[in-house]
Amino acid sequence: MSDALSVSPPPPAIPVVPGHGPGQREVMRRELTLGDGVQFAFATERIAQPTQWSVHHDRHTLIVHLDGAMRRLETRIDGVGRLRAPAAVGDLWLIPAGRRYQGEARGGEIAYAELTIDPARYPGLAARMKYHDPLVHALAARLAQLSGESDDLAAMLCEALSQSLCLHLLREHGGAAPPRPLRELAPRLSEPQRQRVEDYIQSHLDQPIRLAALAALTGLSTHRLLIAFRASFGATPIQYVLGQRLQRVCTRLRRGDDDITTIAIGSGFSSHSHLSAVFKRQYGITPSEYRQRG
Repeated sequence: MSDALSVSPPPPAIPVVPGHGPGQREVMRRELTLGDGVQFAFATERIAQPTQWSVHHDRHTLIVHLDGAMRRLETRIDGVGRLRAPAAVGDLWLIPAGRRYQGEARGGEIAYAELTIDPARYPGLAARMKYHDPLVHALAARLAQLSGESDDLAAMLCEALSQSLCLHLLREHGGAAPPRPLRELAPRLSEPQRQRVEDYIQSHLDQPIRLAALAALTGLSTHRLLIAFRASFGATPIQYVLGQRLQRVCTRLRRGDDDITTIAIGSGFSSHSHLSAVFKRQYGITPSEYRQRG
């Protein structure tokens, strides 16, 4: 959203950059590189002093205001016009590739999500200023929450959510092609593809598993992999991987006497507490209780 926070130029090396006027402008940023030409950033910024923002590059930019109050905001997109109105929670600005966005604001501490999107994959998006789209807001807010998580299932969920968000933008905000027949929208993995994916997951349960790696095994984009995986396995990649990890945990709890931390790490969970929370949510008891019951 700003030249300090936008993903278009390199991010600052430190989380505090000079403000406009006396004092300093404080910023915090978390970035994710997602599949199919999408980059995501969650940022908070203190704009007590008048603050100027600029975006102009060859990718679509989506900015969603997530939290915080503004006393004043003026924004402009070339070819669209100028708008004077503070952002409310859920408002979005969509800047098509090649268009210039300029903004000037003042207020308190704000939080927002920013996505940049490859126009070759998602062409023809229309410009929007202070537009409210509840689905975009919900998906952006969830991505912001997940951006602070480090496990591979959170990473896979981020990629799936970004795919949904971009397809929604394509359909609802210009340039969407007519829906294809259902048979084209629901590819299935061939038996060799399915076997490669299954073997890879089984041999990497104790390691981070990424959608990009599964897609590479099949020769599909991550978007088409998500569709084909569910059609072939009856579950999303996240659900399937989690289920396989929990099956491994149950087997090791029944057949061995390894401590639960060792079992957790060897099954792809980050810690004893991480495993216990997931296990109890799934089965209603802790791993220790499961082992005690035999």
